[in-house]
Amino acid sequence: MRFIYIILLLILTVGCSSNKNISEFEKVLGKENNETLTLLVNDFENDFLKKQYPNSELNESYKKFLIDYKNGSLENWLPLPKKITERFNSSQLEKEMYYHPDSVWILPNSSFDKVEEDSLKFLEINQPYIKLRKKDLILSNPEKTVYEYERHQYLKIDSLTNKDSLINKFLNIKYTNRYGGKYVIATNYIRKLGGFYEKFSDRKGIISKEQFCKLVLTEADLNDELVRKLILLELVL
Repeated sequence: MRFIYIILLLILTVGCSSNKNISEFEKVLGKENNETLTLLVNDFENDFLKKQYPNSELNESYKKFLIDYKNGSLENWLPLPKKITERFNSSQLEKEMYYHPDSVWILPNSSFDKVEEDSLKFLEINQPYIKLRKKDLILSNPEKTVYEYERHQYLKIDSLTNKDSLINKFLNIKYTNRYGGKYVIATNYIRKLGGFYEKFSDRKGIISKEQFCKLVLTEADLNDELVRKLILLELVL
């Protein structure tokens, strides 16, 4: 009887510790962002996984999803429901994970261009191309915003090009917010949890999506609520 009591106590202790870990991650991420993430996970499970793998339990559906993703077996996948991407793209969570150009121009040729504070040198270009401006997250500070620039010339831009559509496309390019975003801070925090979380945190930013799938399949507990949230954020959104 005493042995059974000890086992039950250990189970409760591990459960409480797991809940505390999730709670701490959510605290770093912020209440609003976590509420958004919870809704997104529910949408993903109910509107994608259950329909993509209708004869599987939820845990098994996640496993099949990861295996298909890792193996590149995506040709028979259902499209991701539009409401998931719309909910994410309009959320504060998206802004914590990514940032976007603040200005985009279509320049007729390089004679209309100039070298700004990034001191970027470029060759003469005699055809239209895209130039964009984004915030330099490393060099910027509260007193001064420093910008960096990109130029995209390998595009066919002519009189038939929908220039407004093209500009909007580039304005929505996603750059990972690796400096100061709450998601990055939260994923750095979970390193101390050890195991899968430590390995994921150490490889964040350099691990490929396929390698992430393999890491989850071999190291993580798919019943873990936090693991499921990371799957959604790293592979889907």
